[in-house]
Amino acid sequence: MNGQEPAANPASPLPRDAAAILGEAGVRRVLSPIEEPSGLPNAAFWSEEWLRLENERIFRRSWVFAGAVAELDLDTVKPVEIGGTPIILVRDGDAVRAFHNVCRHRGTRLVSAPCRKSAIVCAYHAWNYRLDGSLRSRPHFHGPNKVERFEAGARPDLALHAVRTEVWNGCVFVDLSGEAPPLVDWLKPLLERTRAFDFSQIRWIGKQTFRFRSNWKLVLENWMEGYHVFAAHPRLIDHAPMDVRWSGEWMDHVFYNDYLAPRLSDGRGEGGLPHFPGLSEDEKRRGMWFTVFPTFCAEVYADQFVVLSATPVAPDETVEELHFFVVGDEAATAGQYEAGRASLMSMWHDLNLEDVTILEELQQGRRSMAFEGSLMSPAWEVPAHQLAQRILFALADGEPS
Repeated sequence: MNGQEPAANPASPLPRDAAAILGEAGVRRVLSPIEEPSGLPNAAFWSEEWLRLENERIFRRSWVFAGAVAELDLDTVKPVEIGGTPIILVRDGDAVRAFHNVCRHRGTRLVSAPCRKSAIVCAYHAWNYRLDGSLRSRPHFHGPNKVERFEAGARPDLALHAVRTEVWNGCVFVDLSGEAPPLVDWLKPLLERTRAFDFSQIRWIGKQTFRFRSNWKLVLENWMEGYHVFAAHPRLIDHAPMDVRWSGEWMDHVFYNDYLAPRLSDGRGEGGLPHFPGLSEDEKRRGMWFTVFPTFCAEVYADQFVVLSATPVAPDETVEELHFFVVGDEAATAGQYEAGRASLMSMWHDLNLEDVTILEELQQGRRSMAFEGSLMSPAWEVPAHQLAQRILFALADGEPS
């Protein structure tokens, strides 16, 4: 799927459980050409069982962005949910680790909110774990007033279950399967399109969290397509009008889009923040955004690197985190750039709020028995059309029919 519509394949080996949710007509709709009503049927946006399949066969088999290293400087333990599974990120000195967020004793969730801890203690029976996941002690397990204490690494069979974790320029990714390709290979199409930008310079300055009453796939489509910008985002259309925009394209598993803005504007290169070094004049005016399937979204401008992650909580609920990175240590901390940092984050906050109602009305529209598929624009929405097919094929790889 390199920018071209995939060939229709009605015989695609979609597992029986997934095919039963969509129905034969629903599968045909996903595989229909863009000129016809197409896309995932309504059930894919409301079905608990469909979300379970997405969690099992997409999110638990892929790299997923889980947070920023720098936010763990503030709270050393961060609970996240990936693929419907509770996970904790842990900062232990220079090391960043991830574990399944569940006590080995009785399965109690260990951490429910970000916190600063030197140890992780289960609230149920006080099993005490080090930040490297090893069990430190368990009181009264073998009788009253008997406290077992363990040296680090002494009982690996009692340690928290580790999750494969890698860090890329301050961004933390986890792979629940342990079998995803190397992270650098997964990111390769993004990195190839951004060679002029030295991401080793990016520094985290904060995040914003939003909760949408909308399916994660609608959040992702909205991020990808620029067709709605003229109707929903007046400040953004002033920065980059429709005639400098295009549809974008898929490069293997990575969606890419960009534009060359007529000029820099506040929050997009013209906010007083330092730029990536060595950019040409065109590169300074270029805006680029990516989706690395399934949900690592990144936007790049001369003065910023912004990450969007979309985590499904329910079929009609998505938690979105925006993580903001600027260029260089001074940009992140110096007082002279405080106003620029605030302006950048304010701009993104306002832009995101402009999408809330749209996303929630899109979700409610998926209740309608009259909605028989999206009538997508061949000029603007081919990548969104392909996203539905990509999700279908990802589920088809899950198990034989």
